[in-house]
Amino acid sequence: MVPEKKQAGWKRELAEGCRELGIDLSKDQLQAFDTYQRMIRQWNRLADLVSPGDLSRLASRHFLDSLSLLQLLVPLEGARVLDIGSGGGFPGLPLKICCPGIDLTLLEPRQKAWFFLREAVASLSLGPVTLLRERAQDMQETRRPADRFDMVLTRALAPMDRLVRICFPLVRPGGLLVAYKGRRAQEEMVPAREIIQQAGGWAVEVPVKVPFVTAGRFLILVGRP
Repeated sequence: MVPEKKQAGWKRELAEGCRELGIDLSKDQLQAFDTYQRMIRQWNRLADLVSPGDLSRLASRHFLDSLSLLQLLVPLEGARVLDIGSGGGFPGLPLKICCPGIDLTLLEPRQKAWFFLREAVASLSLGPVTLLRERAQDMQETRRPADRFDMVLTRALAPMDRLVRICFPLVRPGGLLVAYKGRRAQEEMVPAREIIQQAGGWAVEVPVKVPFVTAGRFLILVGRP
């Protein structure tokens, strides 16, 4: 159990951080985040959702970091969004809580993490969320062009050149691959640029501010014309 004072501090950090990002959380949304963080703490030892040291920093390291995309892009109502390697639900579930109109698919091949996501989606009452237990490489073989996504999200998954090979084929024309990256973002883009160009895409690295996080954070946007 989280002590009451720490719990109150956690909620204040989340609410203040969201305000810095231009997000005004409703009571229902704040309650959803509270339920979500409780479930992560309960499941973490079993499903290895976040590092043990991050349990005291869920608001900043995971929820606010996931929501940093909303500084640049507001997912459009009904946009088809795929979160690849979702793990504990980042960044897809925080975005779904704040932008309930997105059509979200969570892709997670690990059995225990997939079971956690199934329970989290049911407990958070977020409306329809599709859960797939498979690898992105396998999706490439089964998805028709019409089934591609408006936005494909990845966070802490793989180096950028590998991400482009795995994820970019799942982006529809006019859509975006969005990779959440740390201070090595520009370094990772060196081998990835040629692959992106060969695929006919474009890319930009955008520094973002995550409240209460001092380490450099970037969002790499890879577009398909």
